[in-house]
Amino acid sequence: MTGRVVWTAHCPPSWPAWARDWATTKGSLTLRLSGLNRGFRVEPVVQGQVLNPRGPFLPAGSDAGGLMRQRLVRLHVNNEPVVLAQTLVKMNGAVSDWHFWRGLGSRSLGSVLFSDPRVKRGNLYFARLPLGQTWVQQLLSPQLRAEMNTLGSGRVWYARCARFSRQPDRTPLWVMEVFLPQLEFYL
Repeated sequence: MTGRVVWTAHCPPSWPAWARDWATTKGSLTLRLSGLNRGFRVEPVVQGQVLNPRGPFLPAGSDAGGLMRQRLVRLHVNNEPVVLAQTLVKMNGAVSDWHFWRGLGSRSLGSVLFSDPRVKRGNLYFARLPLGQTWVQQLLSPQLRAEMNTLGSGRVWYARCARFSRQPDRTPLWVMEVFLPQLEFYL
């Protein structure tokens, strides 16, 4: 990863209006995207293990570090990727905490999380991620990678993340979402 990531508790007013609008979506992003009626779908790209160092990738004080289960997906509208998402959960957590993990396939994580009344989303955090963010680069198609990388190293991704919990003192789940510029056309 190149560059420093600074997470804040408030969406910066300096972000473009389209990025602020999508990043501050209350409730399920899946529900909002599917509500566009333009062919929403989830494309799983990677599901496996990753060594996630504490600190630079998540807000300060986060409990997501060490060996993690990772799921990387692209969210599409109108056959075009509009959101890149990473989900992290500790490997040593109880399997029953997030029992649906292995069976998600192309189902949206949001459809599962927001349909379970026991799941609580914590505060949203916002950051501008450098284009070289490793997990984001893994989610880019060759065409999108070439397009985004030609924008220059000074460009950034607009992102948010949140911690989800199912029960107190159980294994948390972290979700990070990157909003692609194509979302501007779906306001």
